[in-house]
Amino acid sequence: MNKTLKLAFGAVLGAALFVPALAQDNFPDAPEYHWAYRALLNMKNEGILVGYPDGLFRGGRPASRYELAAAINAAYERLKGMIGGLKEQIDVLESKINQPTGQFATKADLDQLRSELANLRRDLDAMKSWGDDIENLKRMASTFERDLAAIGVDVEAMKKDIADLAEIVKGMPKPAVDIHGDVNLILLAGNSRDNVFGVTVDGRPTGVDRGSNFGNAGGLTDDTTIGHEAAFTFTGTNQEGPKWHATVVVGNLLGITEGGVLFGDQSTTWSGTPFHEADTSVYIQEAGVEFDSSLWGQGFSAKLGRIGYQAGSYFFQRPDNTPYFKNDRWDNGNWYFDGGMLMFDWGAVGLDIWAGRNSSPTSDEPFFVGDLNPMVVGMNPTGVPFGVGADRPVGLNFTGMMVDQSLGAHLNIALGENGSIGLNYIFLDGDFGDLDPMGSNPYNRIAVWGGELNYKFGGNLSLNGGYSQSDYQFNDNNVLDEDNFAWWAMLNYQGSNWGAGVGYREVERFFGAPGDWGRIGIWWNPTDVKGFDGYVKFMPSDSIGVKVGAKVWTGIDNGTGLTEDDDILSIYGHLSFNLNQNWSGWIGGEWVRWDLNGLPNEPTEAWYRIGLNYNLGGDQMLKFMYEISDYDADGEARFAPSTWMGTLGGASTDRLRGGFLTTQWSKKF
Repeated sequence: MNKTLKLAFGAVLGAALFVPALAQDNFPDAPEYHWAYRALLNMKNEGILVGYPDGLFRGGRPASRYELAAAINAAYERLKGMIGGLKEQIDVLESKINQPTGQFATKADLDQLRSELANLRRDLDAMKSWGDDIENLKRMASTFERDLAAIGVDVEAMKKDIADLAEIVKGMPKPAVDIHGDVNLILLAGNSRDNVFGVTVDGRPTGVDRGSNFGNAGGLTDDTTIGHEAAFTFTGTNQEGPKWHATVVVGNLLGITEGGVLFGDQSTTWSGTPFHEADTSVYIQEAGVEFDSSLWGQGFSAKLGRIGYQAGSYFFQRPDNTPYFKNDRWDNGNWYFDGGMLMFDWGAVGLDIWAGRNSSPTSDEPFFVGDLNPMVVGMNPTGVPFGVGADRPVGLNFTGMMVDQSLGAHLNIALGENGSIGLNYIFLDGDFGDLDPMGSNPYNRIAVWGGELNYKFGGNLSLNGGYSQSDYQFNDNNVLDEDNFAWWAMLNYQGSNWGAGVGYREVERFFGAPGDWGRIGIWWNPTDVKGFDGYVKFMPSDSIGVKVGAKVWTGIDNGTGLTEDDDILSIYGHLSFNLNQNWSGWIGGEWVRWDLNGLPNEPTEAWYRIGLNYNLGGDQMLKFMYEISDYDADGEARFAPSTWMGTLGGASTDRLRGGFLTTQWSKKF
């Protein structure tokens, strides 16, 4: 019970950020109903999160301030009653056990009371790590003070009670280290169709025979990969002084093996490379110590160690290159580096400054941060995907500069309660140089700079937009500072049971920031494109969610890449559904058509998917997904699989059709 309530209590405090995120997805096939939807239902069942007057839960819509105020009040009431109730039960049992001899019929009765007392004390001790959460609840009570008062809450009494609860928890015995983490098991199995490979969205062939005929088409039993990973996060529980944490990972989802790399080192796509099992490895994903304001003075804190950070999808954000393996640690968008960060907080203005090393100083040092998430920036001479002679040879991986060290600053300016402006300047230094995209000058540095606006107009309408530029440099001299920027604007509307968005973007062909601005088919972080994006989503009932969207792009006419006469159309959609308390699922797909000037035919890419999720309880989830791929070069040599998949793609055919089965079991502890 306490474990469920702890999870629920933490989720309430993060609801302002979490609930809107349910409506976002990194890939068109991501279902609206995240696995944590069940955790929110548990909160409702435990009386922590209340529903709406009509009895509905509406998990897919953003929460208003009043709704969050109600959730905060429910969490406060539940927590107060829970701690107080346990202490009262302990007092009653202790008084019974301390009664004079002869009050119990048998020794078994006394032993049972002692067992019940031990269980209650364990429940109470389990709350000893709630100090930070209670402190967050106190801050939330202050932040939502007016909203709480508006719904009839005595805020001053709440603050006093929360302070008393903090003292109770603070006085409980507490271990020096808290340990939590997750375990994942995953099965990947591909099959061919018509004796040719299929293809995943990250350009990997499916249905590859792993036996003596390696490289030929095969079935699910021929092309099977088993992966495992366990992560253990150690966190210091001291209330005063520096805070520290470390995440140690054990698994075989990382590392180079004979014939390929499983999941591309978790951050790099490997087109043309089948999934393979690596040797089991042990590495540190993140580890650091934070010196808070109590040591450094108000408004200032610092971090040292292996740090994860991001600063916007067009500036500094790691792509989620594991579309078939879901895990918060790898899907959070953070780039990791070994270094330090200074954080300044001046109320409405915040400033983060960081510096660190992003690659290994020696090639034989295992599992340095550069092995975990190698950062490559810059581009080849053209943004055209797939192969065109000496042009960009691969649709997913582009050659460029491997980042050795980075230095960045992110300034965030709050615009009241409705939005913020983020300004970035990021300096990326390469361990070695490369030719600039024009092929005439070497470069060994790239500077990424620009700004981003996020703003809400009322409770339903929001705007995201910005500008980012990547300047190529050799030492202190700019060698390319044109056709190297991106700008975008996206307007979103979220109603009670429906939402919509429309946007426009322009990404120049030499734009090379280490960001994550999406993909179209197997082309990740596309450049030399401009056009519109739009989507519509709605929930006809509490158990069904639908989303459809489209991207209508053209080229930019600024060189030898794509032109305004080149059209790219992408359509995607999915239907999410809840069958009962344990089973949920989704059906979806995406389709891409290339209509390029001068090409008589129109290559297409398509994927069709069906998935099921089973809630096992106890923070466990079992997921199944089967994907059918259909890639058709339509006789165009530029799009032939051999140009971007190598010899494994099968030069004798220009069509890839196959299937891909994934099964994942996840357990959090």
